[in-house]
Amino acid sequence: MMDARVIVSQHPWLRHAAAETVIMGDDLDAALSAHLYLAKNPASKIVGIYTEYKTLFYNSSLSTTDLERSVYIDLDINHPSCRSLGHHIVRNNGSDALIGLRNSCNPNEIVGRSVTHGFKEKYPLGTIHFLMWLYNEPIPSTQFTEQLIWLADSAFINGQEHRFQKNTANWICNEMPHPPFVQSLKKIDTMEFETEMERLQQQLSSLGFQKGSGQTRSRYKQLTGFQCQSTAISPDGMTQYIHDIFSMIGSMTGWQISQSQLDISNLRSVTGARTSESLSNILKQSSLDSFLSSKNVFSYAIPFRDNINYTVGIL
Repeated sequence: MMDARVIVSQHPWLRHAAAETVIMGDDLDAALSAHLYLAKNPASKIVGIYTEYKTLFYNSSLSTTDLERSVYIDLDINHPSCRSLGHHIVRNNGSDALIGLRNSCNPNEIVGRSVTHGFKEKYPLGTIHFLMWLYNEPIPSTQFTEQLIWLADSAFINGQEHRFQKNTANWICNEMPHPPFVQSLKKIDTMEFETEMERLQQQLSSLGFQKGSGQTRSRYKQLTGFQCQSTAISPDGMTQYIHDIFSMIGSMTGWQISQSQLDISNLRSVTGARTSESLSNILKQSSLDSFLSSKNVFSYAIPFRDNINYTVGIL
């Protein structure tokens, strides 16, 4: 079982943050997580967004040093000065040093999940579920908010019988027990819940948010996920996207932040190169640590046992 007090003591930027600059990921889970983070750390502010694991949009007043000292939400950032909160598998085995993640927080790392140990029991939820457990935050009682939280990273589908129900229940009931999620877990594998989820997705579409190309489908109504990722490619478009998704989340959840916490005017961008490779081929030639260092990898994840997605050329 994870201990929230120990986690906060090891990563004080999660709960007792000073005026942190925050970079968020580019989907619903990232926006929910960043919004709650700002609500709990009111001196902090969003200054950028990392899109498609390839392009970093950031406030043009920031220096490279500022970016290195920032907090990255719903991202696994491989840089020793960056602090990131992610939830992908990032380790091949227990001997990996992972120096670039030494200041990062990841539930898989906390409980010891890796490619060679416990891969099938890896974290099945969104970053927002981890933060709500960490902050002991209830599920807001407003319409569709329970569905919105379970929509993050298609967690409601992962928690259904035909997917990873047992593993999801283990995380919610044992690894990070949170009574609101324990109760909610009983609902997500029902037609009634999916009917409300379908209505939420229709509402998100009507607000202009994008569904994305999800492949995994729910048990009853064959629903896919709904990522709410931006289609904007310009700095102004990205600024508008952040305002729009934060406005929607604030309205639905009631989590309060100030407009001054969205410091996203005059964005500039840097684009790196994202690559997918066979992990086993890489490990035939070097250790994971040597590979990450030699390539100067900025962000990465191991989504499948023999696959690593990584980005270079950002910092």
